[in-house]
Amino acid sequence: MAKTLPDELRGAGFRGEIVAEAALGPMTTWRIGGPAEVLATATDIDDLTGAVRWAEARGVPWRVLGNGSNLLVHDAGVRGLVLRLPKVRSVARTEGTTMVAEAGAGFPRLARAAADLGLAGIEFGAGIPGSVGGAIVMNAGWHQFEIGNVVSRVTYLEGDGSIVEYDRDACRFGYRTSAFRGRRGVVLGAELALAPDDPAAVRERLARFAESRKANQPTELPSCGSVFLKPEGDFAGRLIEAAGLKGRRIGGIQVSEKHANFFVNLGGGTAADAIALVELVEQSVFEKFGVKLTREFEIW
Repeated sequence: MAKTLPDELRGAGFRGEIVAEAALGPMTTWRIGGPAEVLATATDIDDLTGAVRWAEARGVPWRVLGNGSNLLVHDAGVRGLVLRLPKVRSVARTEGTTMVAEAGAGFPRLARAAADLGLAGIEFGAGIPGSVGGAIVMNAGWHQFEIGNVVSRVTYLEGDGSIVEYDRDACRFGYRTSAFRGRRGVVLGAELALAPDDPAAVRERLARFAESRKANQPTELPSCGSVFLKPEGDFAGRLIEAAGLKGRRIGGIQVSEKHANFFVNLGGGTAADAIALVELVEQSVFEKFGVKLTREFEIW
């Protein structure tokens, strides 16, 4: 009998958990999506690297799933291998004012750990759900604050299985982008150059970011985060609201009545619903204002 992909992956030495036809929807912040043909959770970086090298040699399509924010998975799911980053036992280690974080660490949790140590520079992370790896790929930020401003080095697993170190300049951080966005590979970790400050003061700023997110975003409902990037000289949410689309709904997905650049899953929403609503908003905003909105989220 022919071996299955899970059997082959295990035979190649993969030590982590392997699940066939695993539902991906519950692993995304939109709570949408069909199954992964194979979902594999690496035990450590060596496990992850070995799986990528195996997939490349075998010709198996592969992707990496972080916290599942800024992601829409098609209702039919994805074929091939979906890798989950190693479960992080400790958020980061500290070398003076430098924090060394693994990609699988939660960004809000990392921000809290830095605050407790009296290290400033990533307080805004309290308002950004997602992993450190995803934050680096997207150059996650909040207004003028961006993680790229404090990154000094990134450890990256290239698509061919080699591991490379990138300094800050090589990362090419820009507005919600980096050298790693759209690239075949995996951010493994990063060094963050932070600044010493009074822990109480850092925690106070962190709390303000967290409170602002709750006050201004529909955190009580599943969403992918911001749907569109900020257009030049304007705001996507303002344009969507001005187009009369706040509260517009297709199926189980609705333009949030709290913030129009968030599309929330009211329950039972599908990827088809989300895509239809996104396309409706894009068309309406372009027809009314001549502005082409750019999607912030990724589609699998």
